[in-house]
Amino acid sequence: MKTPTLPRIPPSLIEAGSDVLHRVVAPLEGVHIALLCTPDGFEITSLRVRSELPTERLSAMAGSLMAMARAVATEIGHKSCRRLTFETELGTVLFQAVAGNQPAILCMVVDQSAQLGRALWAAGEVASELSRS
Repeated sequence: MKTPTLPRIPPSLIEAGSDVLHRVVAPLEGVHIALLCTPDGFEITSLRVRSELPTERLSAMAGSLMAMARAVATEIGHKSCRRLTFETELGTVLFQAVAGNQPAILCMVVDQSAQLGRALWAAGEVASELSRS
């Protein structure tokens, strides 16, 4: 049986991702966790504020959910899916596509104290900065 291989994630992407999460996301009120993962669901880096969620599972789900969202976008004749959000009784989960040489997905879990507009802005800033690096 063939052993699956993990993707090689460049150290520069890990460093840039960690830096932007700390600068842009950490100051936001209500953030529990923010993580960057590869499109196929492997963790690049994460920022834990108030969460013990298993990042491996969250990364895998982020990859799967964004793939489903892209499939829906294609099915309805749209070019792609940049962002996916869903709300629960306790808060909101944001998934933001990151384009560029090293595509990624940002996943942010925020609670009800978070200002959704600021969280959406921060997700866009993270994606914009990382797409240029």
